[in-house]
Order: sequence, then C-alpha cells, then structure tokens
Amino acid sequence: MRRVIVLVMWMLLWSALLAGYIAVPNARAEDRSACRALVEEGIAAAARACGAAGPDTACYGHTGVAASSASEGALSNIGQTVPLSQLQGLTTQAASLESGAWGIAVLNIQAGLPEGAAGVRAALFGDSVLQSAVRPEAAALKTLPVRTFDDLPVLLRAGASKNFPQITRLLFNQEGAADGRNKQNTWVRVRLGELVGWASVNQIRLDGDIESLPIRDDRDILPDFMYTAPMQAMTLSNVPPRGKPACAEAASGLLMQRSAAAGADPVRLMVNGVELSFLSATLALHAVPNDNLDVMVIDGVVTVRAYGAESTLADGEMLQVRLGGADGLTAIAAPKEKTRLPFAAVEGVPLTLMPKTLSCLAGVLPSDARVAARSGPSEKDFTSLFFMSPAQTYVVEGWNADAEGNKWWKLRNDNRAENWVPQGAVRTVGACDKVEQAEVGLQASSGGNEAAGGIPGGGGFAPSTRTIWNAEVGTDQLIGNCKLGALNYCAHMVAIAPSGSNLIYRGQEITPYTLRRIRENVYVYEGRNGMGNGRISLVLTFTSPTTYTLTQTLILDADPECQHVNVVNATLR
Repeated sequence: MRRVIVLVMWMLLWSALLAGYIAVPNARAEDRSACRALVEEGIAAAARACGAAGPDTACYGHTGVAASSASEGALSNIGQTVPLSQLQGLTTQAASLESGAWGIAVLNIQAGLPEGAAGVRAALFGDSVLQSAVRPEAAALKTLPVRTFDDLPVLLRAGASKNFPQITRLLFNQEGAADGRNKQNTWVRVRLGELVGWASVNQIRLDGDIESLPIRDDRDILPDFMYTAPMQAMTLSNVPPRGKPACAEAASGLLMQRSAAAGADPVRLMVNGVELSFLSATLALHAVPNDNLDVMVIDGVVTVRAYGAESTLADGEMLQVRLGGADGLTAIAAPKEKTRLPFAAVEGVPLTLMPKTLSCLAGVLPSDARVAARSGPSEKDFTSLFFMSPAQTYVVEGWNADAEGNKWWKLRNDNRAENWVPQGAVRTVGACDKVEQAEVGLQASSGGNEAAGGIPGGGGFAPSTRTIWNAEVGTDQLIGNCKLGALNYCAHMVAIAPSGSNLIYRGQEITPYTLRRIRENVYVYEGRNGMGNGRISLVLTFTSPTTYTLTQTLILDADPECQHVNVVNATLR
C-alpha cells in the first residue's frame, strides 16, 4: 500500500512539473502575441492622432507621454500638439502589458529649412527622454578674429589642454573666430568653418579683448551656432531595462525619416553632439549614458560627424559614437567603424508610422534557431546556400509557397542568386503585407544563348568544355561573432569543366567541388569544404562568356558563429 501511495505521489509531482513546463512556453507565446498587439495598436493610434500635425510641432501619439513646455498642460492627452519652439523636453514610457502603455510622441522638425521644404518626421518611443539642446543666442554671440603668428599651423584641439586630441588646424592666412574662453584665459574656443576647436592663446593672434568672450566649458566643441531652429539640436537618453524587457517587440529610441527631391538642401540635425546630415533617409537612434549613441540607417544615406571626423552610412549600416562628459550624453570621440545593421536593432521600431513606405525587412536574433537560406522555396527541392546571420538585416523582395502551402520569403541578394527562407522561421518588420508574389527561378538572366554570344552546349554562358580562369579574390568580410581573424586568399587559376547539367570546379583546394545548376548561368554548392575543417557555400554566376562572379561563404568548425564571405571575380584565360 505504501508503495502505491509513493507511486501516486511521484506521478502527481511529475504531472505538475510537466504542466509547468508546458505552461511556460504557452505563457511566453501569449506574452509575445500581446506585445505584437500592443505595438500594432500603438502605431495605429499614433498615426490617427498625429497624422494632421503641422510643421515644427510635437504630438501626443499613444499612452505614456509627458512633456516639459512653456505651454502649461501641453501634451496631456492623445492628439494634443505643442509648437517645438515652446518645447523643452519629452519623455515616453516603456511598454507595459498591464497598463497598455507604450509612449509614442510624433515630431515634425523643419530644422530651419525654408517653408514648404521637406522636413523630418520623427517618433520618440518606448523608454526615452529627449531634451532640446538648441541655444538660439549662439549664432549671435560676439566673436573675435583669430590668426596664426606666422606660417606655422596652429592645432585646434577637442578641449582647453594639450592633452586633448586634434580636431583640425588653423593654417597661415586663414581666419578663425573665437567665441569663448576658459576661466584662466589661457585657451580660446575657435570656430573654423563648420568645425570648432580650442587654441592656446600663446600660439595665436587674437584681435580684441579676451575678457569680452564668454567663459565656456573647456571641453565644449559643439557647433551650436549652426543649430538654432526648434529641436534642431537635441539630447537623447535611453536607459537599458534591468533584466528582460516586459515587451521585447516594443523597442525604445528615436526614429527619423525625410524624403526630399533631388537638388533639395540636406537637413542638418545635432543629436548628443553628433552631427547628422541627409537628404532622403530613414534612421533610428539609441543613446545610453556613458556608453554609446547608436546611429542606424535603415534606408537612404546619412553623413555622421563628431570630433572633426566624418563617416557616411548607407542603408543597412550602423555605427556608434562614444558618449560621456558632465551629463554622460555628449559625444567624446570620433565615430567608430561602421558595421552591418543587426536585426535586433530594428525589431520593435515603429517603421510603419513613417509616411514613406519602407521595405519588408527580415532577420533572426542570436537566440533563434539557425535558419538556412535556400535556392528556392522548399527544403526538399532546393539546396542550402548559407545561414542567416543575426548581425545582418535582410530585405524581402517577394514571396511564394512550397508544395505544402507554406509561405517563403525571397531575400534580396546583390549577387543575383535566389535566396529563400521560410516565413515561419524568421522575424519581420516593415510593410511585409505589401510584398508581392515572386516567380521561382525566373530571375533575369545575365546571359543568353549561342546566338547571343554564349558558349554553345553549356546553357547560357556556361562552358561546354574544360576551361581555365584567372580568379581575383576580394577582401574577407567577417559576419557574426568572430574569434579568428580574416582569411587571406591569393589570386589563382580555376579549372571549370561540364558534368552533365552540373560543373566541376577546381580552385586552390585539392578536392574539386560539384556545382549544381539551379537556373541558367547560376550554379551552387553547399557542404563540407575541401580542407574538411568547415562548411562552405559557393554561388557562381556567369556574367558573360568570359567572366563570372562567385560568392564564397565559409563557416569554420573552430569558429562556428563567424561567416567568412569572399567575392571572386574571374576572367577566361
């Protein structure tokens, strides 16, 4: 009897544990579904409430917004607006499933552009604080002419000390304008065109009384005299949540978009001391005190400048600028090297709130299962080309379905190979409901047939006999979490021979690869590499009877989270 009781107790215990184990994933799925619903409702509400807001205004878009303004009671209800000229700051609330809040404020920033010119549409969302950093009086401050003593240049530094790095140089016959001094009157702040730096008074000729200049913080190099329109200069702050956020699908930050016609003047903004210039672009910003300002370009081209250094970002690229100073939120270094934009940076950003419809973007997070991109919409019928990287965001350009009716996304690829991923295995943002159906394997061919100059018998431009090619290998592009360094490849000769509808490809490695034809002029291989120390994918595209390009992606067993991507351009010998 005792054994029966013990057995029953163990069965009840295991049932409880099993029920809890099953309930946790279900709860997580429910939370994720609720988060998505909150995001969709918040974006829709903000679009309805602020769609008609005029230029140089801020609008309360969705529950969880507070404002400091010269206008009492401004932005206390959804749909209210306030002129940017009266706005000192905005605070938006992080997403909360309990209260249904996810603060969204919509700003229309004219940034000093002429009336009627395209301005910037911006959205502050999630756990964010935005403060105006505009000093209207800066442009009118008294300045004194500054020149060199002789033909020796004078270094303009990032602060009032020789310990600060150089920003630029004041050359012989150049004239700068001093607009500030340190307390000891030993250094002056000098404007030189659009740049600002500090010069020692012992090295310059200052025309006028130094005491007439205002005392400035001896690390202030912000060109505030150029950013005097309402909210043309601002300070952003995002405090990372402790532990996991309550709703990961609802992010925090500042989203901006501008779409202007060619020939228009670029818009210029300054965020946390970092200067941003763009004509047409969509970008997201995220700033953590005493850490970094992330500048993430989703669409278009943006020029970023800080500490006298400049970098240009195109869509799908990002960079960071180190923040510090007295408030922990001012740029204290030049922009870091740009990288690819990870999908985690755009998930939860309210892209559909922007007036210009953006592409559908797909990606994976580091915690997701590995997703293979294939040469067509089926796991059974098409080969695996590469694994999607969490360090990259992919553009969706079409969809189709497999034999079982499962939907697949077609990813954009500059090398013209068709890359397909199952919809249910990836995450997406943007206007994915507007993606049109795409044909499979009917991508525009780069070649023709025999009459058009192709090699007879090979199909398109593929050779019908054994051929030798001169191959030039591009720089190794590292994607993901890479522990090993870049791989260096030399120029080499490649032998290509037909084998039925396939090709035998022999390059630097002893073991040849059999490349499978997936359509005219395009051949692929995916499997173990010739050295036996990793997996490799090869996508070869003949671009003429005498040229081809090949994209090689290698994942070494010793560094499984890193992809080595090389582009090979070859010509027929």
